[in-house]
Amino acid sequence: MATEIGVPTVRGVQSGLMDYGAGVIAGLVYNGVSGFTGSGLIGGAISAALASSIAKDGLGAMIAVNAGFRTGSVGMRGLNFGGLMGGQAGRSNGNGNGRRSQPQINLI
Repeated sequence: MATEIGVPTVRGVQSGLMDYGAGVIAGLVYNGVSGFTGSGLIGGAISAALASSIAKDGLGAMIAVNAGFRTGSVGMRGLNFGGLMGGQAGRSNGNGNGRRSQPQINLI
């Protein structure tokens, strides 16, 4: 299913700008709500539900799907479970202590 590419129209540009503006406003709502609820699994779901409820038509569903995808793509690492589900666990920085601290620098 190929889509035809046409000449931009004023109506198409206006529609794109309105969609962009709706996304910006929904993002602001998401950030505001996640400040109270947190951005983990439950807090992210609440934030996405509220942010998507202010958008009309299919935009609300797109916002909710994008927020859920972000939570899933970060994986369990974003929920503070380390490398449980394929996320990268903490790596050693090669200074021998096995921690993620900065290497020690001795000044003269």
